[in-house]
Amino acid sequence: MANLGEVLDPVRKQVIDVKDALAHTRYRYSALDLLLENISDSKLRAASQEIFAVASEKMNAVDDMLHEFYQRLSAVDRMLQIYDASERRREAARD
Repeated sequence: MANLGEVLDPVRKQVIDVKDALAHTRYRYSALDLLLENISDSKLRAASQEIFAVASEKMNAVDDMLHEFYQRLSAVDRMLQIYDASERRREAARD
């Protein structure tokens, strides 16, 4: 069972890496949004703002899902640690 904890750590690291990539994407997204604010065509500017609003909502949703996934992985890891400690106590009591 304790080996599962070794499996969870790389997965949690991958979640953190994806969250970092998402943060970099947000930065680029913000820069592009600033550039498009200076477009003189009001229809094109409104359309780009709508697209960026939807994209922002999607990025927030992905970020929330990643956060939830990380929290679940951490909870499973804590349960494994408690289980492992309990098993060690049982084995020590038998000896």
